Amino acid sequence: MKTRLNITIEEAVLAYIKSYAAARQMSVSQIIEDHLKSIARSAEQKRNILEVIDEMDAPIGINAGQDLVKAYHEARSEKYGS
Repeated sequence: MKTRLNITIEEAVLAYIKSYAAARQMSVSQIIEDHLKSIARSAEQKRNILEVIDEMDAPIGINAGQDLVKAYHEARSEKYGS
C-alpha cells in the first residue's frame, strides 16, 4: 500500500531531481522511494560484531566449549605475569 508524503526541499534541488528523473524515465517519487529503501536495507544489513562472531566456526585447535575470555586472560598472565 502506498501512502502520501509531503517534503520540503530547496527549489534548486527539486529542479535537479526532476531533470534527473526525466532523464531516467522515472518519477521523483520513485527515486525517493528507492533511496529510502536502500537506506532501510543498509540499516538491516548492519549487524553487531558479536552476532557475526557467534555465527563463525571456531578456529582449528580451539575447543568450542572453552571459555575463551578466561583462556585469553590466563595466556596473558602466563606471558606477562600478573
